[in-house]
Amino acid sequence: MRILLTGLGSIGRRHTRLLQESTRNIELIAYRSRASETGNGFGIPEYTQLQDALEADPDIAFITNPTHKHIETAMRCAKAGCDLFVEKPLSHDLNRVDKLISITEERDIVTCVGCQLRFDPVLNAAQERLQGDDLGSTISFCATAGSYLPEWRPDSDYRDSYSADPDRGGGVVLDLIHEIDYAHWLFGPLECTASEIEYTDTLDIESEAIAEAIVKGPDNCLGSIHLDYCRRQPRRTLEVICERGTIIANLEKKTLTVQYQSSTEQETFEYGRDQRFRKQLEYFLKHVDTRKACENNLQEGKDVLEIALEIRGGHDE
Repeated sequence: MRILLTGLGSIGRRHTRLLQESTRNIELIAYRSRASETGNGFGIPEYTQLQDALEADPDIAFITNPTHKHIETAMRCAKAGCDLFVEKPLSHDLNRVDKLISITEERDIVTCVGCQLRFDPVLNAAQERLQGDDLGSTISFCATAGSYLPEWRPDSDYRDSYSADPDRGGGVVLDLIHEIDYAHWLFGPLECTASEIEYTDTLDIESEAIAEAIVKGPDNCLGSIHLDYCRRQPRRTLEVICERGTIIANLEKKTLTVQYQSSTEQETFEYGRDQRFRKQLEYFLKHVDTRKACENNLQEGKDVLEIALEIRGGHDE
């Protein structure tokens, strides 16, 4: 199995490392628009032209270049017959998304959008509780994610990153689309009924730094989503109010708390960040083997992107 990585930034390098650690028989190649004089550190061949990389006949393409280049790169790879793993978000707008989906459906291509929080042990434990009988129906939920953008990439100036540039897909809504994605997965399909985004001079960036959204799911389940680049102490939590209790999932502390009327249960999980990515890779490659559609395929990625763009207040057609 030959896999093409279309970018070796931080996320591309993580996928490369985990793919090399896999027990599968995998050959890796990379497309980079500018080759490094010191190599890529993984010992894998590099191509500076995408067409040259595609002529090496990869079976799968991991779309790991900047967000605003995802669709164009994915379309070229799909036309070459590659199954597609597209890092989140699917794109920064909806331009040509339907065309890409059409190409993959015509060619029976397996697709997956990389939202690795779907494989988080705490959220999966929360899902099991929600699907059980003891808590009753879900009434509302609140998803929160916030951290301090300047500390995301301490070795580089955050003001030069894509996060700071809305034209490259930056901004807290698309950067932290994980919360929108897992809310859609757990409680969807969702509809955004109200939202506000704000900018801040304290970060000196052009993209939005704060977002608040009100969403609604089936059976009038009401939810709120808060995202920000400003929080000095990182927070990633989900609180779900149910008919007979409340679930609190804390992804920073890796705990799941369930509060009933007269008792409280708490479970603590031990895992590293790589575990989520490994499970995601195993899930995708298994579906490539069986030729069955992934749950988070391009169509679902588009559904989540539409919600995100509604939160941002519109999009280009």
